[in-house]
Amino acid sequence: MSTQKRKAILLGILGLVLIIIGIKYLPYFLAVASQQSEIIDKPVILFFSVDEPCECMVDLTEGAETQMANWPVEQRGGIPVVRIAINIRDDLQVKYMVFRAPSLVLINDQDQVAWRQDYPLIEGGPFDLEELEAAIAELGTK
Repeated sequence: MSTQKRKAILLGILGLVLIIIGIKYLPYFLAVASQQSEIIDKPVILFFSVDEPCECMVDLTEGAETQMANWPVEQRGGIPVVRIAINIRDDLQVKYMVFRAPSLVLINDQDQVAWRQDYPLIEGGPFDLEELEAAIAELGTK
């Protein structure tokens, strides 16, 4: 086998490996890029969820997704909600000490946790949005 053929095969294999790595990590890079600008220097609500919950978590996850989707923007003071797949953004999971999903974390403009709920409620939906709204109102008075 000639040297040129070996180089071509090696470059082909290297290209294939790079394509596979790119496909595997593309969702992570897209999530980081789209979410990072929303998290910097302003209050934000981080909604940690699971993309593919196990059978025992389907109802809870769907309830949380529905509750957040139906929560009016006016009631949260215009603060954006950033949905984060807990299995993709390990860096945010560690930074804000989130150990389970679904969870809500209110971050103030100094990137500090102002409020969190990481346990589900039984009645009225998984989250206590009234308590979160009170924490949001408190952010405005500080």
